[in-house]
Amino acid sequence: MEIYTREARKEDAGDIARLFLMAWPVEEFLAMDPSLTEDGLAEIVKGYVESENTVYSFRNTIVAVGSGDEGEIIAGAINGYDGELYQELKKPVVEDLRRRFPSARKDYGDVTETEAGEYYLDSIGVRQDMRSHGIGTKLFDAILLKVRSEGHRTVGLIVDIDKPKAEALYVRLGFRHVGYRDFMGHTMKHMQLEY
Repeated sequence: MEIYTREARKEDAGDIARLFLMAWPVEEFLAMDPSLTEDGLAEIVKGYVESENTVYSFRNTIVAVGSGDEGEIIAGAINGYDGELYQELKKPVVEDLRRRFPSARKDYGDVTETEAGEYYLDSIGVRQDMRSHGIGTKLFDAILLKVRSEGHRTVGLIVDIDKPKAEALYVRLGFRHVGYRDFMGHTMKHMQLEY
């Protein structure tokens, strides 16, 4: 199957939501509401992807697409945005999560993943059955091309210290460890790439 990348479309939101959930602490969200299922959480995230003004918006996302006998398959997705817009883009998500989970811990609202001066790569996911085929690298190549064309000089991301394979990919792409961040009780490495 040949894989190519393109800007995401609103109608890709369902597939993108499931891919982004791969980077979420899903169990923690499911524990907040015993009636919530992973499918239900995917529907919530789908709404964020369909929106034009959230951190997960399709407007901030690039997808890897495979064409096969069954038509187009979204094999992976990556999203990012200017860190200066982080609080503005995060606000609708935080407000919605607090409304949906009023008795839950407020950790997500308190998390600071990025700031001005950094183009932040927020979420990446590759379908499990399509991993180890260079799709993650294609996604990074596509978004880093976009980042450079927009004139950004610093690209950042965070990676869970328990995900050495992901960290190895980032190091191979030129990212270096610059510090630590806490994400909802998980220690994450903050990594940056400078141009």
